[in-house]
Amino acid sequence: MNKIFFVIVVLYVSIENAQLTQGYNHNSQQEWDLLIFTQQWPETVCKEWVHHKPSHTCVMPKKPDSWSIHGVWPTKLGTKGPGFCNRTWLFDPEQVRPIETQLIDRWTNIEGNTGEYSFWAHEWNKHGTCAAVLEPLNSELKYFKQGLTWGEKYGMSDILAKYGIVPDDEKLYTLTAINNAVTETLGINPSIQCRWEDGKEYLVEIRICFDKNLTLTNCDGIESVQDDGYGKILSNCNPTEGILYPHNKWPQKRIYVQLYKLVSWLQWFTL
Repeated sequence: MNKIFFVIVVLYVSIENAQLTQGYNHNSQQEWDLLIFTQQWPETVCKEWVHHKPSHTCVMPKKPDSWSIHGVWPTKLGTKGPGFCNRTWLFDPEQVRPIETQLIDRWTNIEGNTGEYSFWAHEWNKHGTCAAVLEPLNSELKYFKQGLTWGEKYGMSDILAKYGIVPDDEKLYTLTAINNAVTETLGINPSIQCRWEDGKEYLVEIRICFDKNLTLTNCDGIESVQDDGYGKILSNCNPTEGILYPHNKWPQKRIYVQLYKLVSWLQWFTL
């Protein structure tokens, strides 16, 4: 009788432990070196989205001229990924309900007509399930809360503005100036991303990196290097071209976050 009881206890503990890890099956292909925290400039993301299909609409963050979070991405140096580390641990909107308003405002799904939860679902399913090997990130709520915390602490609007880099529809900024603003403020090498639209170069993302202790670290090794003549910068931007950092706008084709939230909620409710 005691042996049977012991076996039952062991089985129960094993099942509970499996549930806690959500079936996480770690292997060498899922190993990573650092976390890339990416903030994106909504106006440029919207330009890309509408350029891809003119009927597309955009959603802007609640705060005017503010950066939005793109994601927290576990990354192995010298390559991309890993991704989708646990395909059975799918995004559940209920898990982030306590911070949903913050996510809408600061981790905004800029690409309209895609469903509000689709963006967060993609980020969790692809990146969050890989980050979950770390205890501070081992749930949906922890993962997204950490992104919000970093967005508040390392917001690019404030970092750039301190060095006179503010949204302007006409002014061109140099890659060196943008890079220096981040490196001198945070003491690490970031990665700066641009996009070309209508023959002009636009600032689209700034990425900063963290080690597995969630401490800021250089992003060296995650990106190709550009030489601006004064030093090497992690970027895909052309160091000889001026970079536009335009105001976030609300043309007629763009919809308000509040309405978008209602429509998305109705879509999920009627599934």
